[in-house]
Amino acid sequence: MNKWVVILGAGLLLSLSACTEKKVATPEELWHGYCTSIGNAARTITLDRQNGITREEATAYAEKVTDVTTNTFLMGQIEKVYSFPADQLKVDKDALQAKFKQEATDLCLKTPYDPNKMPDYKAF
Repeated sequence: MNKWVVILGAGLLLSLSACTEKKVATPEELWHGYCTSIGNAARTITLDRQNGITREEATAYAEKVTDVTTNTFLMGQIEKVYSFPADQLKVDKDALQAKFKQEATDLCLKTPYDPNKMPDYKAF
């Protein structure tokens, strides 16, 4: 009987520890997550251009984003990707997508931000 009490008690403690609240992310962690999302968006913009999405379509979609910080990053990325020579877009598609993704992430991470005013965004 005592054996079962100990096993049940251990099981209860284990299940309760799984229910504890997650650690609240620091502003730096939130910004890093945001910048990762910006990099993913840059990759998607590159992929869209490689697949024939026009600049006008990309811009119209990005204009729907109401967060100023996110919109600024997206518009800058659209400008960069659509200024890239079209004939070079198909040379190594995956490498080019990774390049634009990394550059956008790095640019975002270097950008100063206000920890009290984080961008409102949905992960890409």
